[in-house]
Amino acid sequence: MLRSIIGKPGILGEWAIRLLLVSVSCMVAVAFAEVMVRVFFPISDGLENVTLEGKPIKGFFDPGSVYRQVANEYDALTTITDKGHRVPGVEGNPDVIFIGDSFTYGFGLNDEETFALIYCKQQRRECVNLGIPGSGTLRQVEKLEAFIEKWHWKPKEVKLFFFGMSGSFSAGNDFVDNYDRYIREHSSQSDVEQRVQDGTPRGGAPRGLAERLINLQGVILEHSTLMRLAKYHWGPILKSLFVVDPGNERMAVALAATKEGFTRLDELSRRIGFGYSIYLLVPVQDIIRGTYGETLAALNGIAPKPVIATAQLFLGSPKDYYYAFDGHLNAKGSRRIAEFLILKDQ
Repeated sequence: MLRSIIGKPGILGEWAIRLLLVSVSCMVAVAFAEVMVRVFFPISDGLENVTLEGKPIKGFFDPGSVYRQVANEYDALTTITDKGHRVPGVEGNPDVIFIGDSFTYGFGLNDEETFALIYCKQQRRECVNLGIPGSGTLRQVEKLEAFIEKWHWKPKEVKLFFFGMSGSFSAGNDFVDNYDRYIREHSSQSDVEQRVQDGTPRGGAPRGLAERLINLQGVILEHSTLMRLAKYHWGPILKSLFVVDPGNERMAVALAATKEGFTRLDELSRRIGFGYSIYLLVPVQDIIRGTYGETLAALNGIAPKPVIATAQLFLGSPKDYYYAFDGHLNAKGSRRIAEFLILKDQ
């Protein structure tokens, strides 16, 4: 039909027609696959917090609440203490306080599966989990300080869990959150306005095309069940393939911001009188790519004391310890961390 419309093509025209036919065929095949996946393998995107009866809730830390974290890979019972943090909790003074982001909080894990609760139960220690999903280091330390002051705690030890990858801002939120906060607090209004005009609202060096394309994955996953299915089955491999270096300038800012958080923790420990440890948790792609050592070295360059690595716990088969779609540690991975912490105590 195309030939009858445009007449006899030349060599270039012949190739153009073939390319058009192949493109149309691919689009039809993808569209058909998308429809089939939506019918037979409906996979949602992201996490939803709901009541025990399944009604959506907005918060993470309503004091005294019990709710479920629901996603493709889990349905996790979550208990918040009367003080407003996830269990474990204490009535009196805690021996150990855990701080960090969603990995410490326990995304996708039932209460008894979080490494904080496993560790404290087996070690018979009074513990508190102050993990905050989507937080940076300084915010985590600020929450620690606020709870210490409010409840007059005198902990013996604080364990900070940093989650990040120095080779990518699209993997691990701690570097990004620290970077964003640093830019907000150290930039003038004119700087912010200029960066918005330049298409770099987070400040620092402009994001390249590759990073912008990777950041579009949220939009793609929101609208394509086919892509969600692919991530559900091959998440770790896909994550390891699509990694973009943030650049020296932005990484330097992220490290400066992270150093502020570490310094604040060090100063607080001296003032209150507790010991502390900093542990590095890395995304699965940092392990698969073999670059986790670079992240550790970057943190050790700014930390007041040596950072404790954990990537070695997952080298045998990293994909077995992380949720493929969600990216957080699964119950098996969380238990590995708890066992490591227990071993460190011996």
